[in-house]
Amino acid sequence: MAKQEEVILLDFWPSMYGMRVRIALAEKGVSYEYREEDLGSRIKSQLLVEMNPIHKKIPVLIHNGKPICESTIVFEYIDEVWNEKCPLLPSDTYGKARARFWVDFIDKKVFPNGRILCYKSKGEEHEAARKEFMDSVKLLEGELGDKVYFGGESLGYVDATLIPFYAWLIAYETYGELNVEKECPKLIDWAKRCFQKESVSNALPESLKILEFVKQIRKNLGVDDPALNINTSTPPTCTDILRSATISKSPTMAIEEKVILLDFWPSMFAMRTRIALAEKGVSYEYREENLKNKSELLLKMNPIHKKIPVLIHNGKPICESSIIVEYIDEVWNDKSPLFPSDAYGKACARFWADFIDKKVEPNGRKLVFTKEGEEHEASRKEFIDSLKLIEGELGDKSYFGGESFGYVDVSLIAFSPWFHAYEIYGKLNIEQDCPKLIAWVKRCIQKKESVSSVC
Repeated sequence: MAKQEEVILLDFWPSMYGMRVRIALAEKGVSYEYREEDLGSRIKSQLLVEMNPIHKKIPVLIHNGKPICESTIVFEYIDEVWNEKCPLLPSDTYGKARARFWVDFIDKKVFPNGRILCYKSKGEEHEAARKEFMDSVKLLEGELGDKVYFGGESLGYVDATLIPFYAWLIAYETYGELNVEKECPKLIDWAKRCFQKESVSNALPESLKILEFVKQIRKNLGVDDPALNINTSTPPTCTDILRSATISKSPTMAIEEKVILLDFWPSMFAMRTRIALAEKGVSYEYREENLKNKSELLLKMNPIHKKIPVLIHNGKPICESSIIVEYIDEVWNDKSPLFPSDAYGKACARFWADFIDKKVEPNGRKLVFTKEGEEHEASRKEFIDSLKLIEGELGDKSYFGGESFGYVDVSLIAFSPWFHAYEIYGKLNIEQDCPKLIAWVKRCIQKKESVSSVC
């Protein structure tokens, strides 16, 4: 790394997503310029809008003029670029997949439910969030077990992702009427242990400051602020979960390795997994799941979400399609690389794959499975707007990564079999609105057997 490199972080002090980036930078000893965004005023800086024109959100890391957006993507970029000290992701491929799974779980379960606890009035939604929040925290405590940190003896990706919740704990307990320490003592011991690290203690704001921030937001939203009494009654317990396989270093690939894919034929998430396996020339056993009567193997291999696809590699489960595709690319790395070789190229690919999952899939689902009305019309607009943005990113390139078929192509092409349904129920003409995108679809199908055999 050159001494003159420029690193800027656009952030907002109470953001849990920003905190994890600050922790990663501190662990790596990276000097950077911190620029606070005044999100409370809703007036975003010109630099933020310029550096993150798609989402216009923090955190954004600007490295030598290049923006990296979305905290998980920023985190992995930091670990890959400043790789001379304090590795934050495991060195083995399966360990990375497990870490990514739990980070994804935190972002989908802990933080969203915590937000509802803080900003919603009591009622059915609040109570459901309260239960799911505690169930999720207990699952995380089970994954931690008796280890010092989630990855073992050193602070890593999962730790840095979850520890910001400690700063918000007083708000969750106050408005959720919880006593997390009583329910999850090992997790709180872990939090206190993390807080002893300077990289963590310097990144996390004072809990009372967070509480005052939440109170002000509730006031602005017109949400009643109840008496600040913490109820220590025990919330409902969660079902015991089968523990996954212990993390170990990936063995050298053997001829007799066993690969099983638990799948459901119309799933676009499963299609991308099949395409990735085909690109790599991996032989595998396909097992179709009846999602109305899930197999014992599916429930055992993915006890958290109980969803497909699940890749089982020599007895070890890898869940969540984006994580599976990265795993496939890292393990079978002798042909057809799906990711760019440079860290920034990887960050850009991860950003667009994440955008597809957050914008295209949910809005497409609403077009097909909800009745016409305001919600349907809003989804129709956001769906086509998203495709236009993706078409803009494609430009005149053969594939999203240039001349070779890669991660973004794999992530998006799996939606192409659904385009006809989107057009019928969304009353759209995708080829008319996005001609370059449809030309890319046809090119993928014509030139890539891995695609034509699946889509």
